[in-house]
Amino acid sequence: MPNRPPVVLEAGNSPHMTLRHYRELVRAMDAEKWFAVTPASVEAAEAARESGAAGKIVALPKVAAA
Repeated sequence: MPNRPPVVLEAGNSPHMTLRHYRELVRAMDAEKWFAVTPASVEAAEAARESGAAGKIVALPKVAAA
């Protein structure tokens, strides 16, 4: 197998396809937000959502899949 970057191997695409579809410039602010996502930040966001939106949520009946 030719020497390919790990991302190409993990994505299962050729280097050409990977660069064509996934390479783009990203603003620094967006990159900081993306790399700040951690399990703790996700849990905090979910807790904030649940505490503030409890009165706005309409419960749907649970139905078993057929």
